[in-house]
Amino acid sequence: MKTKMTLFLVTAILLTGCDWFKDLGEVTIPTNLTLDIPVVAGITKSADFMADVVPFSAYMDLELADNTDIEPYLEKIREVDLKSLTVTVNGLSGMQAIYSITLAVTGVGNLCTQTDITSTNNSFTPEIDENLLDQVGEKLKTDRMITVTVSGSANGSIAFTVHLDFDTDIVAGALD
Repeated sequence: MKTKMTLFLVTAILLTGCDWFKDLGEVTIPTNLTLDIPVVAGITKSADFMADVVPFSAYMDLELADNTDIEPYLEKIREVDLKSLTVTVNGLSGMQAIYSITLAVTGVGNLCTQTDITSTNNSFTPEIDENLLDQVGEKLKTDRMITVTVSGSANGSIAFTVHLDFDTDIVAGALD
């Protein structure tokens, strides 16, 4: 009877043990994924826009390989958990303003839109649907990068930088 019980325990450990040992090797890396997107809102010659409304659009890639915290685990990533996003618009002065700004991720869609951004009101944490954040995290896990597009309109020709800061937990298999 002892032999059967021992054999049963050994079999159970062998069948479930690999995953158990693999899970022991998981490491969670809290980090911030950041991206600075330079934007130039220039004057257009379109009759569709009033003289003081200038459209803009710019995009840039956010690559996981650029983050020194997670670079050693790049091939071992199991999950990318985006917690929140903080957006800061730098470079506005005086009466310069952004009427609206929309952030989108290629393959996922629009994350958020914010209005009335000025030099004194230039940082915000948008409420983003958790499902969208999960989709962005899955895209980061799969492609190791995302393309972020910033678009909107400003009150004239201006140049500014949109700084994105994703509060993130990366789960990687250290023993993979």
